[in-house]
Amino acid sequence: MNIVTAIDSMKGSLSSIEANQIVAEVFTKQGHVVKEVAIADGGEGTVAAVVKNSGGQQIPVQIKALDGQLVTVDFGWFESQKLAVIESAAASGIQYLDGTEKTHPLNTSSYGTGELILAAMEQGAKTIVVGLGGTGTVDGGIGLLSALGVEFFDQAGQLLPAKGSSLGQITHFSDEHLESRLAEITFLIASDVASPLLGDSGAVHMFGRQKGLTENEVDKYEYGMKNYQKVISGAQDDFSGDGAAGGLGFAIRVFLKGVFYSGFEFISEQTDLEQAIEQADLVITGEGQMDVQSLQGKVPIGIGRIAKKYNVPVIAFVGSFKGDQKRFSEEGVSVIVPIIDHITTLDEAMIEAKTNLYKAVQRTLDILLLMKE
Repeated sequence: MNIVTAIDSMKGSLSSIEANQIVAEVFTKQGHVVKEVAIADGGEGTVAAVVKNSGGQQIPVQIKALDGQLVTVDFGWFESQKLAVIESAAASGIQYLDGTEKTHPLNTSSYGTGELILAAMEQGAKTIVVGLGGTGTVDGGIGLLSALGVEFFDQAGQLLPAKGSSLGQITHFSDEHLESRLAEITFLIASDVASPLLGDSGAVHMFGRQKGLTENEVDKYEYGMKNYQKVISGAQDDFSGDGAAGGLGFAIRVFLKGVFYSGFEFISEQTDLEQAIEQADLVITGEGQMDVQSLQGKVPIGIGRIAKKYNVPVIAFVGSFKGDQKRFSEEGVSVIVPIIDHITTLDEAMIEAKTNLYKAVQRTLDILLLMKE
């Protein structure tokens, strides 16, 4: 068989590249031809996927993480195109949250993502792709903008710190010191999150709790975000994608004239993924957790929809599955295979992800071989 494997990263346990290598190892032993496509949707693993697929390089940069600690992260660089690819998850990712007051949304900032943009600009970038996803901040992009030179003030004219607690206090801002060279750069916002900034499906109500907001804090925080939006844009619109990455979509769209672009489509176009799927006998994909949010257009669904056009079956390996298999089948994902085969804790499951995936792929191949007999 000709097989395409394009598994999304399983956060905290397996990268897309590692997961694809496991599938390739199992199937090639039986003589199958496997094409590995590192895949992402703008979140964690986007830089590694782009560099792996297209032969760029990873440039290390020291920046501030969401809690202010100094960390070294990479952005992708393609010299011939003067193209930089950064991911907000690297600087402002949910992996930095520790459940303490220090990493509560009121105290965290997307400042480091802004520093990555500055580093890409210093490298000579003419186009910067900003991958949004997997962030732990809900600051509306105030941190990112502060790193780029925008200043935010309260009613008394005092400069406000670049963190979530300032959103409700902002009365005016100044972009006098915004880095002027940014105007010469094209910004593409790679994201598959269609949430607006505000409302039930917005940055605060939809994603705030998983980033540390309590039930009692959500409405007050939403009020602060509403104030921020009104001061910045003068209106309270529902622009799709503004709520991505805790509001980074809004900040990049308004200040940097960023254009939204599907993270999945960005990767798939780079790799001629659709052509590879059209020629395949079987497609393998997957992600850490498949649930109703996946139906909004995450990687496995995007792949399923392409495969459905060419009547190519799709198997998805997942850490966990919540939902109706029939609904996913309608989107082209033929079979969903949870990789965990025994009672375990979340920590154990993440540690054992590589072994669990290997065994699940081997079992699936055994079934396929049995059906051929």
